[in-house]
Amino acid sequence: MSNVALSRSQKMLRKFWYAFWRLIERCFFHGQAYSLHVPYGHRIFTPWFEEDSNSDFSQVIKMVKGFGPLVVSSDRCYILFQLARKASLIPGDLAECGVYTGGTAHLLALVLERQAISTKKLHLFDTFTGMPKTSIPSRDYHSPGDFANTSVDLVKKRLQHYDSFCIYHVGLMPVTFSEVKDIKEFSFVHVDVDIFPSVLACCEYFYPRLSRGGIMVFDDYGFYPYRYSVRSVVDNFFADKIDKPIFLPTGQALIIKT
Repeated sequence: MSNVALSRSQKMLRKFWYAFWRLIERCFFHGQAYSLHVPYGHRIFTPWFEEDSNSDFSQVIKMVKGFGPLVVSSDRCYILFQLARKASLIPGDLAECGVYTGGTAHLLALVLERQAISTKKLHLFDTFTGMPKTSIPSRDYHSPGDFANTSVDLVKKRLQHYDSFCIYHVGLMPVTFSEVKDIKEFSFVHVDVDIFPSVLACCEYFYPRLSRGGIMVFDDYGFYPYRYSVRSVVDNFFADKIDKPIFLPTGQALIIKT
């Protein structure tokens, strides 16, 4: 079996597992303030499952899901929510690289709206046509054209309420980074681009422009299929930097600028 065929088979198997896990979540986890921590067996605080509570996060995640798909898991959304809220108090705009259908962009927009900070912008970078030709399945897990079921018009419609501070940068990274060359500081950058060259481009461009105390969050860093793309780039890029990646059990990693 070729590497490409093997990768496709593994993806199909994971789809069955994800469907099974979503059933388990609905039956035993959702609505619970404390949930079973697999595999250790401890009951730990899991506020991302408390969607029926009146917490700020619960209200935000309900709004996000009510306006369209959200492919990032609730625990990762909780991390983004907490960190973006903190970073919104630091000088600099916010950015998301890898928008897809706009789920986490919607979450970040709600954070800015609720913080009532009118001076910040949320910059959204994506091809909005799926994975580019630079993606290599054996390295990046994804093939050119994956995630093509979106468009910039679809995302703009979803986020139309936030037109005053959402700015769209359509095309390949790092080419589109030239559109923000006059912005000196970013307080928060969410990197969810999956593939090696795009993750590297984000590191090279945004890390030097990150505000002191600013945060970069790398989605998929700890997930096995992205060990040669996201994790490889982040580990190598920050190997000689004073700031090192902090790995989270959600599969994300973050950098806090010294």
